Amino acid sequence: MPPAWQYDRLRFEDMVYINLLPIREIKRRANAVRQLTLFAFVLAAVLIAVGVVGVYQKSIASQLQKNIAELNKEKQHYNQVLEQIKKLEEDKKEIENRIAVIKALKKSSALTVRVLDEVASLTPTKRVWITSLNQSGSSLQLNGMALDNQTVAGYMESLKSSNYISDVNLVASSQSAYAGRNLKSFSLSCAITVPDTAEPVTATATPQQ
Repeated sequence: MPPAWQYDRLRFEDMVYINLLPIREIKRRANAVRQLTLFAFVLAAVLIAVGVVGVYQKSIASQLQKNIAELNKEKQHYNQVLEQIKKLEEDKKEIENRIAVIKALKKSSALTVRVLDEVASLTPTKRVWITSLNQSGSSLQLNGMALDNQTVAGYMESLKSSNYISDVNLVASSQSAYAGRNLKSFSLSCAITVPDTAEPVTATATPQQ
């Protein structure tokens, strides 16, 4: 057997070792609790951050949806304005077309009056008699009767001298009896021209004799 003092020493060491076991266990548990607490804190922080980000993104998405709705509303308004502008442009174009037609008709009417005046002033009433006059656009056809071929030729030269009549051509010519007289029946084709400085018709010229 060991001496008594050695036995007491061994017994004391065993008691110290036994007493240290609960302290180590407590420290281990404390470390575990501290780690769990840290993990829980980190997890909570992450969840809070995710929640904040989610709320922020939801707020942004809501604002974007609101902006989109406002833009769509403005788009509808502008579409209505564009439709009105388009309608006004169509109306303007239609009015301009009508004005152009009216101007063309007025110009054509004034030109027709001037051509008739020219024909009347250039026709020798005692030697040439116009039986019909037809105008189609810029074409003019004269049908009539004259005393002879020389009268027809002279009449054609008179028409050529007009500023409103050109390209005078004899289409047909034949001998015809009228009121007991042998007359020359003729048909002329002409082109109507507009001089650069056309004057408005103010009075009907006196026909040639």
